[in-house]
Amino acid sequence: MRTDDLAFSPELITKIVRCVEDAVGDDILADIRHHDLRTTNSVPSRIWDFLNSNLIKTLETEDCTIAEAHRGPWQMLVIFEKTTQYIFTFMREKRFAELRRLQRRRTHMHYLDMMTKQFNKDLLAEEQQLVLFPHTFSDENKLAEQIQSLLHDLGDEVSIVRNHVLVLFETNGYQLTHIRAVMVTPSLDIAQNASQDWSQYISSNVSSVVEKVAHPNAPGNQPNRGLKLKAKAIERKKNKPQKKNIQAAEKES
Repeated sequence: MRTDDLAFSPELITKIVRCVEDAVGDDILADIRHHDLRTTNSVPSRIWDFLNSNLIKTLETEDCTIAEAHRGPWQMLVIFEKTTQYIFTFMREKRFAELRRLQRRRTHMHYLDMMTKQFNKDLLAEEQQLVLFPHTFSDENKLAEQIQSLLHDLGDEVSIVRNHVLVLFETNGYQLTHIRAVMVTPSLDIAQNASQDWSQYISSNVSSVVEKVAHPNAPGNQPNRGLKLKAKAIERKKNKPQKKNIQAAEKES
């Protein structure tokens, strides 16, 4: 594969990075604040709803077709970019590392296995590994059928897809810290000359959503940690001479 095969327009990259950045940052923060959430158990999955919504609103133009796919109860998007004829999906770096590590233990294909086997089967990894016993999934004979089901919304455009591109990202708190686009081989290795760092497109602006104290009256947010003075202590505090008054009296004498 030539290096320029993974060249995307700055406009497309900027749009994609902004969709991810908003989803993991301002969008989820505003949601937490608006609903005054006291716990954030739903945040990891909720972020994906914001990301998918952002992608549809931003990229569903004449240049892109967006397919809404289902993997069990999970809803995901597959974006077909017409200029490059690539399809894009999104994943956290941590999840990708886990899928790679456990690939040979899995009996059924993850959607990433399907995409790479269907569209990236001719790509070579940066470092070729000798595998004595190739791993085969129990449902691999249904690959064509599952791809057709997964990409049903793309219609006839499925036949002209060149490759699958995986957009990987990392966050720290509610901030996007790293994002890159890669092409992955069926063994889930990064393909030769097929990794492009997009982190330079991350905005340096401070979040427009100001985080507020959820419970201003909670003991942890009080200077005295929620402890109340007893009557005798209050009386001593009232009668205790102030340091400034003592110093002033000493100067006058």
